[in-house]
Amino acid sequence: MPAGLRASVPVLPPAADGAPLARALHARAGIGIAAQVVQGRGLAVLRMRVEQPALVFVARGIKTVHAAQEKAVRALPGQALVLAGQQTVDFHNEITEGAHYEARWLVFDNALLEDPGYRARAAEQEARGVAPAPARLLAQPSQALAHAFESARLGLCSAAIPDAIARLRLLETMHWLLEHGVVLRNPAVRPDVSTRVRALIAGRLADAWPADRVARELARSQASLRRRLAAEGTSLTQLLTDARMATALTLLQATNRPVTEVALAVGYESPSRFAVRFRHRFGFAPTAVRGHERSP
Repeated sequence: MPAGLRASVPVLPPAADGAPLARALHARAGIGIAAQVVQGRGLAVLRMRVEQPALVFVARGIKTVHAAQEKAVRALPGQALVLAGQQTVDFHNEITEGAHYEARWLVFDNALLEDPGYRARAAEQEARGVAPAPARLLAQPSQALAHAFESARLGLCSAAIPDAIARLRLLETMHWLLEHGVVLRNPAVRPDVSTRVRALIAGRLADAWPADRVARELARSQASLRRRLAAEGTSLTQLLTDARMATALTLLQATNRPVTEVALAVGYESPSRFAVRFRHRFGFAPTAVRGHERSP
């Protein structure tokens, strides 16, 4: 980051939980997810699904997000990005100085967006013409927002903090985003079959999902399932692969779990088969995420 900008952007306080805690995903149902993403090399990741809104503070490197039919948004260290949920975006994480790229994520569960107090204030902002955007850059986020973000992140990480307190901390962060003119809103629920399939398999990617099981759980015939997905421009295989690979990438970025464990977690008993599928999806090997492979 240019020296002239250093004083104008907040510096996130050091993580009080230490490196081992930071390199893990911390999730609470109905509240949110905290993660610290670390990459050992710069990587471009295309067509990543973002299901829930997120706030990302970049600590090292540069993050560029390109949402569909929108201009690319680029965040430097100390800056933040806000991503809307229910969209597919392209990410490019660059290493500019030092040995790695690093960013802290806070993902807001969609249930928080229906909090009455938040909805009332968000509606006031929308009445003034503030509209949700697929991706927003906060070039100079306030110290208040940065500290609320860190408090919420640590609230999700600490088992000593009750769910009710963790929920309030995320809501506080959402209210500070409103002060920055950023509204988070649940998109209209789409009745398409691909959305229902994503919801069905989410969190159970290690399971086998043959077409007959998916069709049965969605109360459809296999032929009807195939036709509807084809009409929506996808297939069951594509949905499963995208969900598994996206989760695998997150686990590689945000945890220290070995590649073999990551493969099992997303439904691959063979690490070599997983590596082939991962490279086919992203264009680089699983080990490249952590910088163990320097060549393309």
